[in-house]
Amino acid sequence: MRFGVQKETPAKTPGKGLPSAVTRQSSGFEQFCSTLRSKEGLSILDMSGASQANISFITGMGHRISSDDIVGTMQECFGADFLEAQQAPSLAQRFLDQTLTFPDEFFDGALVWDALQLLTSPLLEHTVEQLLRVLRPNGQMLVFFNADEKAKQIPVYNYRIQDQKTLLQTPRPGTSFQRSQFFNNRSLEKLFQKAASVKFFLTRDHLREVIVRR
Repeated sequence: MRFGVQKETPAKTPGKGLPSAVTRQSSGFEQFCSTLRSKEGLSILDMSGASQANISFITGMGHRISSDDIVGTMQECFGADFLEAQQAPSLAQRFLDQTLTFPDEFFDGALVWDALQLLTSPLLEHTVEQLLRVLRPNGQMLVFFNADEKAKQIPVYNYRIQDQKTLLQTPRPGTSFQRSQFFNNRSLEKLFQKAASVKFFLTRDHLREVIVRR
């Protein structure tokens, strides 16, 4: 297993009490881009919402991109009681009905970013199943998880692509979120057990980067 290590550079602080925007080097994203460079005409899903920076980057490499703001859908469906509301079957079904409504094997790759860490079981496992469903065989997804085991509240970001190694992380409105659970390597291997492979990247900050291949 190969590990990459990336650095982070604090950017301008958006306001008192909020985490700073951060420009960081991402080995996971660099690995994701290696597939984009090796093929043409791929379909990519960006789950951080529509972003001109991300659209320009992906289309500039000769690929198609679709956007889906999964964290925004979570906020709309679950409201203030974010974690408890996920246990209500009607609200969970509402979320599933509005998320990943794409045909089977529609995408070659998915930029999931840090959204999955906000979901609780069994909704988390259902969402992972849907992600694997919409990916083509050998398709891959890039997923981030907060790696600070002591943190009870975790920031959630919008991710804007700067280049093939660099991301700008901007705190989302409403951050931070109560942690649903801590994800270590073993729990992530179990979560993605139906995938063909799971690859981890070491970081110097509090993000665990994962490439999951269908």
